[in-house]
Amino acid sequence: MITAKKLFSLLLPTIIVVGAIVVSVILVMAKPEPEKKQVAEIARHIRVVSAQAGRVALSVKTQGTVEAKQTIDLVPQVGGQVVYVSEKFVAGGIFKKGEVILRLDPRDYQYAVTSTEARVTESQQLLVRERAEAALAQTEWALLGQGEASDLTLRKPQLADAEARVEAAEADLRVAELRLERTEIRAPFNGLLTMKNVDFGQFVGVGTNVGKLYSTDVVEIRLPMSNKDLSQFDIEGLQSGALQLDVVLTGRFADQENHWRGKVVRTEGLVNTKTRVMYVVAQLRGDQLLSVDGKHPISIGQFVAAEVEGWVYEAVFQLPRAVLRQGGQVLVVDKEHKLLTRKVKIVESNRDYVVISEGLEEGDIVCNTQLGVNVDGLLVQYELDSGEPS
Repeated sequence: MITAKKLFSLLLPTIIVVGAIVVSVILVMAKPEPEKKQVAEIARHIRVVSAQAGRVALSVKTQGTVEAKQTIDLVPQVGGQVVYVSEKFVAGGIFKKGEVILRLDPRDYQYAVTSTEARVTESQQLLVRERAEAALAQTEWALLGQGEASDLTLRKPQLADAEARVEAAEADLRVAELRLERTEIRAPFNGLLTMKNVDFGQFVGVGTNVGKLYSTDVVEIRLPMSNKDLSQFDIEGLQSGALQLDVVLTGRFADQENHWRGKVVRTEGLVNTKTRVMYVVAQLRGDQLLSVDGKHPISIGQFVAAEVEGWVYEAVFQLPRAVLRQGGQVLVVDKEHKLLTRKVKIVESNRDYVVISEGLEEGDIVCNTQLGVNVDGLLVQYELDSGEPS
């Protein structure tokens, strides 16, 4: 039989545990609640730009080497000894159109002209005599003949032969005069001599290369264009010949930077299978061959940078390149000074700027600071152009 004392000793641990729990609950409930304070959201300071619509003229930047439109080898059409050499017949010599560069010994060709002239005179005298005899035969047949006279009786074949002899002699004379004329090698256009292969006293044959002449009237620059570059202007108009594009060329000569203005006149029409680029051709002629200050001519072989005019947009936004985020998006600050992601349409993007045609409105405040992802709703502060904080 369990006595009261023994029962108390058995229940004592349980009583102690329950009592401790009760005391703990009472202490927790009696603890004063901490004062609740409202947490203030700290605004992030960012750089911004204001979106202002305006007119933007795109351009394509490329580069190329100045080349002559015409380059020919000077080749005589007759042979002979060189008896005259122009003082400018040296590498770098500049010739005007029609100016004599070389002259070959003309005496053989002069003799040929004299001989042919004598044959022309002889054939003409024969023609005169034959015409007189034909007229006499016609008169005699009219007085004495009966019926219709034959062509042989009227000396028509003999007259035709005499006329043919005159024509042949005159043709030989023209050939002889042409060969004599070709003893003088003249510049076919205004040009620059870059190569000299013969000199005074040397005998040259037909087809001998005596030098190389570059045209200075018109120069061309082949400019490579990628697919993206070609999309920046009216390529169809250029290919059809209905359009020419302005181009500004920049190059250094004599340690001085110069600028020239020309026209892109055509494309070469084919895409290079190795580089996947298409070449367009810029031309300079006349006053365009001089720099914009009118002092320095462009030089054949010179390396130049080119800026070709592209499409013109009347109401677009040109902003710094840093505003553009992945996926063609920008961050706009709303009226509550919180960031909002905006999808935009981009018509041009390069290392310096981006041109946006859709997705922005006049006066939008666009974030120009590189931020992380998931920043929608972020409270920000920025400075306006006047420097006043907002």
